[in-house]
Amino acid sequence: MKPAMMEIYLRMNHKFASNPRRNKYELWVEILDLCTSQEIHLSQIIRDLRLRTSKCKEYLLFLMQKDLLHVKHSSTDNSIVYITTNKGKKAVQQFMQLISKYF
Repeated sequence: MKPAMMEIYLRMNHKFASNPRRNKYELWVEILDLCTSQEIHLSQIIRDLRLRTSKCKEYLLFLMQKDLLHVKHSSTDNSIVYITTNKGKKAVQQFMQLISKYF
């Protein structure tokens, strides 16, 4: 399994890797990156990114309003899952390009 794009970003950018606090832009990209390869439940996003439920829901709502993230019912257990849209995948790529270009 190849490393997630955000892990590569953190390894490239030591300034952020040593700082446990992430800004909202970094969190948005982490959420989009996590939901790129598969459908992800809210609990998994909260656990993997170590977020509070209220903040996570706030970020998810914002990303859905911007059409970067799509919500749907899981085909296996009919629960709610999140998946990054094509627009969201493009946003992650552009973010990574900007980071690698300037940092």
